[in-house]
Amino acid sequence: MEMEISVELDFASAHHLPHHEGPCRRLHGHNYRLRVTLAGSPDGFSGMVMDFESLRKEIWDKCLVEFDHHCINDILQNPTAENMVLWLWERLGAKFKNLKELVLWETPEYSVKLRKP
Repeated sequence: MEMEISVELDFASAHHLPHHEGPCRRLHGHNYRLRVTLAGSPDGFSGMVMDFESLRKEIWDKCLVEFDHHCINDILQNPTAENMVLWLWERLGAKFKNLKELVLWETPEYSVKLRKP
């Protein structure tokens, strides 16, 4: 039976949006939240799709270590939340073939979701 598991991680980063005419064109920071969802069937021995803490560590080590307390413009030329999610999907999708969904909150009110059909 297929299930979905999710972990959420927080990180803080700075960025500026060079193609935006508003105040976000200037350097500023956010406390982001990322939810990563995998789909799969629990294995017969462990009863898990994947261990939550192992998943959390993989996400941090593969991606968020590069974003946390860094300027995202050093990684992405135009680091909108949408472009950040695409970058994250590319890296995490290569590691987790069962990646189902990413949700990135830039603030508690604003988020971007990318979901595999």
